[in-house]
Amino acid sequence: MLLPKHSFKSVCNMLDVIGAESNILLYDLQTSRRSDSGSYELQLRLPNRDFKEQKVVSVTRKDQVYSILRQAIISSQLAPGEAIRKELVAAQLGVSRTPVSDAINRLADEGLVEIYPQTGTFVARLWLDKIETAQFVRVALETAAIRRTAERANPEALGRFRQNLEDQRKAANSRDFEQFYELDEALHDLICDAAGLVGLREIASKERSQIDRVRRLLLHYEARMVETLAEHEAIISAIADKDADRAAATMEAHIAQMGKMLLHLKIKRPELFGS
Repeated sequence: MLLPKHSFKSVCNMLDVIGAESNILLYDLQTSRRSDSGSYELQLRLPNRDFKEQKVVSVTRKDQVYSILRQAIISSQLAPGEAIRKELVAAQLGVSRTPVSDAINRLADEGLVEIYPQTGTFVARLWLDKIETAQFVRVALETAAIRRTAERANPEALGRFRQNLEDQRKAANSRDFEQFYELDEALHDLICDAAGLVGLREIASKERSQIDRVRRLLLHYEARMVETLAEHEAIISAIADKDADRAAATMEAHIAQMGKMLLHLKIKRPELFGS
């Protein structure tokens, strides 16, 4: 199905969540590269995990509006600096202004949206100081997590890591940036899960929100996808060897690469950044 830019209601109709609260089984939603017509191709994918491992969750209108808007910002369908008109979004999604306002407030708390009274609401531009802080937190959190993971990883967890890497290789070979990005995120989530700390995945995901847009943009740079795959392979190798120090050092070096490329991105795409 082709989805024109910002046509969020099509997503909602496809997921059948606009209306009263719905109990749904969450599936993966993939946005592919932009087509020649300027549209995006969306498809629902069954999760790789066995169905017995899935959870049925309650999703409200405001949760779904938040998820749709957040994904649109992270994927740059809603570009940095772009205005967000609540009444337009509400009409596109077929909801009232209330869940849209709730979603925008949550996104503002994450630093993804900027609200200016009497002026309007805008997608936040990329701010180097905020990204630097997010990088600092991410390094502290994910290096601590990977130490625990290296110490306690079992064959089952290692199997999930290696399957993810194999899927990453396929995505890299086909230059499927969106699929690779999703697998990149999934690997970091798997590492957090394997640390055995309740809620760590959710905390890490929220802390990454400030830099997720940058990570996605950087994957499109020549050779970065292949470099990222090699870094991921080194990380999993250290975990498999139960070498916590090497795992933490490799993870820190992997995260630091984004900071090095960020300045180049600012020179090339200055309109994305605040000043």
